[in-house]
Amino acid sequence: MKTFHRIASVLAAVALAVSLTAVPALAEEGDPASPAPESTAAPAPDSSGSAYLIAQTATDTAGGEISAIERDDRFNLVLRVADYGAYKNYITADQISARVNSSVFTFTGNAEVGQLYEETDPNGAPYYSYVLLFRDVIYNGGGNTLSINLSYLNSTLEMQQLTVTLGQCVDEDPSTPNLMIRESGYGSQAIVAGTPFDLSLTVYATAGEESLNDVVVSLALPDGITMTSGSLTNYIGAMSPKSTRNVVFNLTPSAGFTGGVANITVSLVGTGADTNAAVSGMSTTISVPISQPDRFELGQLEVPDTIYAGDSVSVTLNFVNKGKTSIDNLEATISGTNLGADLTQQYLGNMGPGTENSVDFDLMPLDPGPMEGVITLTYEDANGLNKTVTKEFSATVQEVPVYDDMIIDDSMMEAPEQKSGLPVWGWILIAAGVLVVILIVVRVVLKKKKAAALARLEDSDDEDL
Repeated sequence: MKTFHRIASVLAAVALAVSLTAVPALAEEGDPASPAPESTAAPAPDSSGSAYLIAQTATDTAGGEISAIERDDRFNLVLRVADYGAYKNYITADQISARVNSSVFTFTGNAEVGQLYEETDPNGAPYYSYVLLFRDVIYNGGGNTLSINLSYLNSTLEMQQLTVTLGQCVDEDPSTPNLMIRESGYGSQAIVAGTPFDLSLTVYATAGEESLNDVVVSLALPDGITMTSGSLTNYIGAMSPKSTRNVVFNLTPSAGFTGGVANITVSLVGTGADTNAAVSGMSTTISVPISQPDRFELGQLEVPDTIYAGDSVSVTLNFVNKGKTSIDNLEATISGTNLGADLTQQYLGNMGPGTENSVDFDLMPLDPGPMEGVITLTYEDANGLNKTVTKEFSATVQEVPVYDDMIIDDSMMEAPEQKSGLPVWGWILIAAGVLVVILIVVRVVLKKKKAAALARLEDSDDEDL
């Protein structure tokens, strides 16, 4: 947004320079206190230290100069200011606040400030020159002069007032007043989704010759905004010229509203008391910033139960975004005593709604004893505000244990002697086998002997015959 303002200021300055070249007498006619045209490039010294106008112009949205401004027209007012007091008090551009103080013209908020330069007048006195851009000013009729309240934030320099007369204004001064919203507000606290708030409006009847009857204020609400109580239409009744009336609407943004800004349209109607002429006031849009509640929460922090000096350990912090909008530029840092952390800062980026994450830090405490630390998370919420949450932790770092050398007897290391040879059942099987072999051999021998004896007996019988 700041970049946009700077660009707009540069464009305004260019438009101002072009308009001054095209209409050199404009500044002289617009501000009686301004120097003559031949001296506009170098203002006369101001010993009182006050500010005054060097030049002025009215442009359309494209930056072109406007020669005529009629009632209800919108235009940009560009002023170049010479400010001796700002120079003497070391005022910066972001300290300058300029507001319109006039019922003839409508402009809400502060002017955009840009093109601040240090300059010197012909007598050698230094001053600041800068451009004030009032974007989208509305001409209500009833005159052509407006006052600018020029104040300085965070400074003891008194507020000053600049008077601007716009010869381009065509003032018909109608007999029937018109209606407009002069002021609006929604309280000093930020509006949180789901929380009711009061929208207060100040209705103004412009100058005229007759009063107004049946003045009615009505609202058109965007999606996500509802009435807490009451009606979208508020009947005011009669209003005299140049009078004001205050009305209040009770509204509630839904808990799920994520639009960021609620654009509420206000409409005004009435009738002339004498002429019975219909009056339709300008439709005004009021922007109310609405934020989601910040529900970024820290979870469990995990620290090892046992930590030895000189050992590397890790601590982990869990967190979750329970909100309905994202958080941006999340960073984590760690600090403390006896941590031994090489990396103490981590950029974690953006975190969407309904998501969770964690961050780890590696530590190496070197000294036995207490270890204390804190992990800090910083981020930007949905409104661009910086938020910070912290989580503390502590632990006791232990000394590395030392074990005594054990005396080991060599005999304790000897394995018991193993018995060699076959078991008893093995020998039994072998003996049984040998016995079987012996029986077979005996049987074979006996068989052979018997056969031999039979053979000899047969031979003897043959010989007897």
